[in-house]
Amino acid sequence: MSPPLRRTRGAGVTAALVVTAALVAAAALALVAVPAGAGSRATRTRARARVRPPVALPGSSGAPQQTPAGAMPPLYRIVGCASHGRAAYRHGPLRREVAIGFDDGPAPDTSAFVRMLERSHARATFFMIGDQTRAIYRGMLLRELADGDVLGDHTFTHPYLTSVRDVRAQLSRTLAVIRSLTGYTPCVFRPPYGVYDQSILDTARSLGLATVMWNVDPSDYTLPGVAAIEQRVLAHVVPGSIIISHDGGGTRAETLAAYPGIIAALRARGYRIVTIPQLLGFRPVYAPCSKPCGRLGVARPALPRNAIIEHPPP
Repeated sequence: MSPPLRRTRGAGVTAALVVTAALVAAAALALVAVPAGAGSRATRTRARARVRPPVALPGSSGAPQQTPAGAMPPLYRIVGCASHGRAAYRHGPLRREVAIGFDDGPAPDTSAFVRMLERSHARATFFMIGDQTRAIYRGMLLRELADGDVLGDHTFTHPYLTSVRDVRAQLSRTLAVIRSLTGYTPCVFRPPYGVYDQSILDTARSLGLATVMWNVDPSDYTLPGVAAIEQRVLAHVVPGSIIISHDGGGTRAETLAAYPGIIAALRARGYRIVTIPQLLGFRPVYAPCSKPCGRLGVARPALPRNAIIEHPPP
């Protein structure tokens, strides 16, 4: 057997230097051999991206525009509506639309009414008593607005307005508490018990409120039963009807149970379910979100075509 070769430390170092030099030379030859314009696909893509010219947006003056990376479009939220008219409304135009108004909330049953409307994909107008409108209901009220429901004024303590001295305070205090909790200012008002006179109409109008009555009343507050509530509504609805019912003022389980069937039957007859301001042609008012506004936020292209947009003061 041949004796093993002996390696010296100097010889190993020399061999390593030779190998390293060979590798460097090979890399240099490879770089020289690459043709102009060649390289990795990612490198070429990045190069093109750096020199790509800005694109003019449709409808612009033609000057290139760029949106800052990560910028979000401005959002708007509902802050009220603009009503008109000095007489009390009992119905809307004679077209195949109806509006439902629920009175005497907010109350313990109101949240169930909100969920029922969501399941039915319908909207309603909630006429609220100011003295009952407390911070505990704030989340629910914002949910109503996000769903497209409307908040209305039903006075502060639910009195016979013809018997009180300060009608204006009854209405303005309710407006103030709704606005403070939700940022929304109602434009519709329903007098308790349907009792009013010309002075009350004028006071409401001076506060930006239209007085709204009804022409379909199932008297659900008398607890006549689910079938009776359904039958009474469906027997009297005509195009443009305003229906009155109640989500507060007592237990409202019968009313709650009746309305999914009422809504389905109205749609089967070709009716659209709208809010009272929509029925009467009142314009919604939106304002830019000055802080995150959650589900209330709407991009400008999605706003109703007749919306009024308020701009914050400079």
